[in-house]
Amino acid sequence: MTALAGVARAAGAGVLMVTAEVSGPSLALADQVLVIPAQTMARDLGGDSVLPMGSLFEGAMFLVFEIMVLRLREMKGEAAEAMRARHTNME
Repeated sequence: MTALAGVARAAGAGVLMVTAEVSGPSLALADQVLVIPAQTMARDLGGDSVLPMGSLFEGAMFLVFEIMVLRLREMKGEAAEAMRARHTNME
């Protein structure tokens, strides 16, 4: 993450870390931290989820990012068609 954070900052971007961990040395590398409190692969034994190997965290991240995209689209006044056209162009 250190090298990626440096590349992002050199380009003028901030660094957002999305994690389930509330502590650790990597958090200091981020400008902002988004904690998604979900079971991860690092702690998939004896947890509350029956999903294997961090699937709960991955699913939670998917939902969070989809909601963020919808909110960003709303904030920017973007039409779904315009987003779709750009996305299709990137594929």
